[in-house]
Amino acid sequence: MKSYLSYKFEDTPQFVSTYDELPLWSASFGQLLLKHIDYRTNITIVDIGTGTGFPLLEIASRFGASCKCYGVDIWTNAISRVAEKVKNYGLTNVEMIETSAAAIPLADNSVDLIVSNLGINNFDDPPAVFNECHRLLKPGGKLALTTNLYGHWQEFYNVFENTLAQLDMHDLLPELKEQQLRRGTTETTRALFEQSGFRVTKEITESFEMKFADGSAFLDHYFVKLGWLGSWTSLVPAEHHEKVFDQLEQNLNSLAQKQGVLTLTVPMAFIEGEK
Repeated sequence: MKSYLSYKFEDTPQFVSTYDELPLWSASFGQLLLKHIDYRTNITIVDIGTGTGFPLLEIASRFGASCKCYGVDIWTNAISRVAEKVKNYGLTNVEMIETSAAAIPLADNSVDLIVSNLGINNFDDPPAVFNECHRLLKPGGKLALTTNLYGHWQEFYNVFENTLAQLDMHDLLPELKEQQLRRGTTETTRALFEQSGFRVTKEITESFEMKFADGSAFLDHYFVKLGWLGSWTSLVPAEHHEKVFDQLEQNLNSLAQKQGVLTLTVPMAFIEGEK
């Protein structure tokens, strides 16, 4: 069996120290966020889905000590990692809250700015989170988020679809398409803002490329195994894993050989709403 098919995530303090590498993925989104949020002094900021601290700690540093910054996440080990970084960085304006983003224990109308870098993709109930943000924000307060959009890694999904068709597994294609559709569009994200009472004030779309030497490197990449492999393997009956992923890997390698490199496109958006 291919080694990546046996990957299992283990939520341990030791793993969290390597999870810090994920800003290699989220940095492009975080840079988009840092570029377009409004900088002011003496405000209260909440970061939803803080993870191990990016971009919360960068925001706390850039806004300065006059601002109070809260990080919200339900991941216990990640919160411990953030606490270690806060101490090492010498920050005095950061506080972590271990809670669901849909139930944040702060007062109504008490926050000036809420940010979330890729958090929307992981919310169990996005409308509830947007409603909670509206409750927390002062009138005129802003919610600013980044997200990857439908069309994410489209080059890969095209190869996956062709592989399933090649193996006469057409019955799996609707679920694969459904996985792709779980990535929102600017229209669906804007609707979440508006349904919760926000007026969208900024909407900026960009894209970036991720390059891999071939499909083998892509499928065995730690981040791909952590974030995506489980959804792909759950799509395919276990008895067919080896056959499907062997063919998928071959097809990705053929594409990389033809093009000289495996290039995957990631469309992303920054969207801001005002209460």
